[in-house]
Amino acid sequence: MDLLVKLLAFVAVLGIIIFVHEFGHLLTAKAFGMRVFVFSFGFGRRLFGFKWGDTDCRVSAIPLGGYVKLEGEPGDLVSEDTSALGDGKDFLSRPRWQRFLVYLAGPVMNGVLAIGVMALLFTVGVMADATPFDRPILGAVDAGSPAERAGLQPLDEILAIDDRAVRNWEEASYQIVVRPEQELKLRIRRSGEEREVPVRSETQTVHRIGSIGVRPLVRVAAVPGQPAEAAGFQPGDAVLSIDGKPVRTFLDIPPIVGASGGKPLSFRVLRGEQQMEIAVTPRDLGQGLRVGLGQWQIPMKYGPVRALGEAARWAGNQVTMTLDVIRRLVTRQISPKTMMGPLGIADASGEAAKRGIEELLGLVAIISLQVGILNLLPIAPLDGGHLAILGVEGVARRDLSPTVKTWIMNAGAAMIFLLIGLVLYSDISKKLLP
Repeated sequence: MDLLVKLLAFVAVLGIIIFVHEFGHLLTAKAFGMRVFVFSFGFGRRLFGFKWGDTDCRVSAIPLGGYVKLEGEPGDLVSEDTSALGDGKDFLSRPRWQRFLVYLAGPVMNGVLAIGVMALLFTVGVMADATPFDRPILGAVDAGSPAERAGLQPLDEILAIDDRAVRNWEEASYQIVVRPEQELKLRIRRSGEEREVPVRSETQTVHRIGSIGVRPLVRVAAVPGQPAEAAGFQPGDAVLSIDGKPVRTFLDIPPIVGASGGKPLSFRVLRGEQQMEIAVTPRDLGQGLRVGLGQWQIPMKYGPVRALGEAARWAGNQVTMTLDVIRRLVTRQISPKTMMGPLGIADASGEAAKRGIEELLGLVAIISLQVGILNLLPIAPLDGGHLAILGVEGVARRDLSPTVKTWIMNAGAAMIFLLIGLVLYSDISKKLLP
């Protein structure tokens, strides 16, 4: 059943993203009066469809994306009705600016999809884990980690990494993750005083990402009517320890509570800048001893205009981070193992589907945006490669020769196949290697 859920979610995520991408090409070509022979959802044998003018809008047997076939488009062999060729509706007879916009429309639609999905989620309202938005205050430092060796301590707040200010855990984590095996200069605040601390990151997990061994505060929210609320817990309180036992993650809390035997527990809590002790007596709430604490979440619900603005801001941050990752991949500052291939997307899709439609739509938005960005890379036969060729031809005021274009296409295709092989190897190695 898990495999079926994963497969269906993967098909849905990838299918929606590529379908919208190709639909952008279709609409723009149609708007300029170009002849489009085929708009297919899926690949392979045609199952069913309908005619839209000259276009066969079809559903094909393999539901992984789709494609558009334009009359005269480079690299496409026209196998449909050729009786109308020469009437000026073919792709190559159109001005370069029109062809440029047709190629650009696919990645643009990926961006529109991403922003539209996030705007919808923000309008309907979602509950989000508060940790990424929390100040980067250390809740715990792993034993033997680079952070411990550098002298970092719980409750230190990271203010900047390599002179780049970080406002929350999302920014701090990103700056660490993309710097494996590198010397980092952290500016921290401890007891009101700022200081510089050098830390050398290490590589962790098969993803080959950077880590210094620090964890965020474990912030919680009390369930109404349960012991924690009655004891005085407030939303956003951070649990530091329970009966002197350090709490490093939220998952540390249930075992400690379950082993208490129903005796009162002393929670060491950080509220604002102040530490306090809160005594809570666990109760059996039907699934063993509980105190009624949940992970702190924040509501994200806005009016339509602000939701669109927040979605655009989110997209801008994602674009910046994606371009930074690409730059670091090209300059070999991070490993290709950080990339997510088909197997990784399938796993992520399956997990998102289990958590609900909101998670699945969020994944669609993230991957759609990244697909749009990657398609703009100046590598033929990606859209960005075609855009680059049109740009060169526009500057030179003449078309490149068919031979030159063939060489460019072949070289680009070789690079794409190499990249696909690298991503697949990365996916497989993550599955097989510890």
